[in-house]
Amino acid sequence: MIMEKVADKILKKSDLIGKNLRFERKFVTEYDFVVDLVQDIGAHSFLFQEIFERRRVNNVYFDDPKFSFYKQNVEGVGTREKFRLRWYGDDFSKIENPVFEIKLKFGQVGDKISYKINDFKLDLSSVSIHGLYRSISDKVKHSNMLIREKFPMLYPTLYNSYERRYFLSACKRFRITLDYNQSFYNPNYQNFLLSERKIAEREIIVELKYKPEFDKEARAISQEFNYRMTKHSKYVRGVAFVWA
Repeated sequence: MIMEKVADKILKKSDLIGKNLRFERKFVTEYDFVVDLVQDIGAHSFLFQEIFERRRVNNVYFDDPKFSFYKQNVEGVGTREKFRLRWYGDDFSKIENPVFEIKLKFGQVGDKISYKINDFKLDLSSVSIHGLYRSISDKVKHSNMLIREKFPMLYPTLYNSYERRYFLSACKRFRITLDYNQSFYNPNYQNFLLSERKIAEREIIVELKYKPEFDKEARAISQEFNYRMTKHSKYVRGVAFVWA
């Protein structure tokens, strides 16, 4: 009952919430070469095909001083939030036209609210954590109410970067992403690059994404995977790495 009240409170914050609900099933596997996993995905009976070129995903995660979002995930709280700034590019330090996102979790399904920050460029290696916060704060003043209300209580807690490849089933109901070559950084370092922690190169995170109405059909997809399903959070893993 308590979690239902929390969910209702979150839902009332924005009319955007609840329109993009989906499952994100995560699996962990190990391959010496990503191309071998790509071939396995291509041989799946649902005929997955790659739909984008490989690109590097970069994130700044935000949390409050008590690391509440981190603790909610670790404790398995059913209804929770996660705030991050995301951009793409092989040079992690160069933030350009990022998107501020709120990931929302309601039990097993999730949702996402995105606020695109156009005409924004910042060299992450040349600003302090406070400079980064001020720059983002100025840009989200006119975003949706949920971001405006929460952002003043947050600060950068983790930098994260990884490579990603994208696949779509022939029926167009299911997406798969492969995440690999993950790196994490502590934003409190004057030179954050000195805090870099990497995941083993062989480890790849496979995510199967689809709308709730296709859950029964999705089980047939995962049955063909020889991978281990996991409750994997890049944010939780990264915080454990760089704040240990």
